[in-house]
Amino acid sequence: MNALASVYRELVYGGHLLALGTASIAASSAFILGKAPSWDLLLMGYLFSFGAYTINRWSDFEEDMISHPTRTSYLAPRRRVLPAIAIACFGTGYVLSSFRNLFFLLALLLPLALAVGYSISSDKMGKVLGVSRLKEGFVVKNVAISFSWSLIPVFVGLYYLQFPMVLFALCPFIFMRLMINTVFFDVRDVEADRKYGIKTLPASLGLAKSWMLMDAIDVASGLYVVALALSGLIPSFAGILAVFTPYSFAYRYYSRKSSGHRDALRDLAADGEYIMWGLVVYLGQI
Repeated sequence: MNALASVYRELVYGGHLLALGTASIAASSAFILGKAPSWDLLLMGYLFSFGAYTINRWSDFEEDMISHPTRTSYLAPRRRVLPAIAIACFGTGYVLSSFRNLFFLLALLLPLALAVGYSISSDKMGKVLGVSRLKEGFVVKNVAISFSWSLIPVFVGLYYLQFPMVLFALCPFIFMRLMINTVFFDVRDVEADRKYGIKTLPASLGLAKSWMLMDAIDVASGLYVVALALSGLIPSFAGILAVFTPYSFAYRYYSRKSSGHRDALRDLAADGEYIMWGLVVYLGQI
């Protein structure tokens, strides 16, 4: 049990769960494109995501002591080396992408720019956009994260230098799925966000309206991907992704009713959704 608990803490608190989810969505995009995802594509998906979330965990350490004390306590011994870890992840990712093609390499500068703009305060950004970090603007935090993830199919297209409509059709679906995820976690972080002036939906609109918004986006995402499959814009087997609508309804319902282990449920169930995408799409095409 101690070994399993250690694996769980590293997987969730260390940020590996989200990074593996990014790689899984990249694999899903490749399957839908009709390709078998290669090891370097999956590794780059992991590295860029892990690097971005490591930057955020380092920059938000003080804030997370309020919203997620368990995670900050776990990461405290490695706090000083988090920037080095992020640099190593991005550096390795760029080296790998340079062997693929120049367009792919240049496009991957965007995740780094978004990660830095989202996490690290900048006076210049404050003068231009009115907020020193992207996460401080109303809904900007949610849109920035969701937009970053929604570009995964485009990056996969750049990797293969193929750009069929199917890849662009997937982007809104991924955007909606991530919007649900980000608002869901903002519910947990609402006290810290209000204290630090971060204008998230739960902090600004209240919890009741936030739950209703998540439900609406959830239904819309399911209907959207089914419509894509029925219209032929994406392969029919990709319509199986609609299964994640009832899945996320279920974990949100349970998280509101359960009195214990809420943080564990949020992290594992919500972020764990994306790890399942690759397997579900692979099974759907069999």
